[in-house]
Amino acid sequence: MTAASSVPVGSGVLVDMPGNAQLLVVQAQSGEFRAFNPACPHVGSLVNPPANGVITCPLHGSAFDPSSGAVRKGPATSGLVEVTIARSGDDLVLG
Repeated sequence: MTAASSVPVGSGVLVDMPGNAQLLVVQAQSGEFRAFNPACPHVGSLVNPPANGVITCPLHGSAFDPSSGAVRKGPATSGLVEVTIARSGDDLVLG
């Protein structure tokens, strides 16, 4: 999927997946990796990787916690959907 070393601490990267899909892989704290479906639950727009401790949707301003995907600010009423990943050496793979 992607290398752990390519995911900056406190931020994240959008990773292209088969079938035109993408995942948002984040490292909110050193060594803690999470992956989320990057579609905002409000209307499906692509969210931005974390900046200043928050994942934001550029369309309507919804904000999400990069550690859990939980919604911090609407208009979204639910959080980002987490996708299970695992670390194998420097590789992050679907779990």
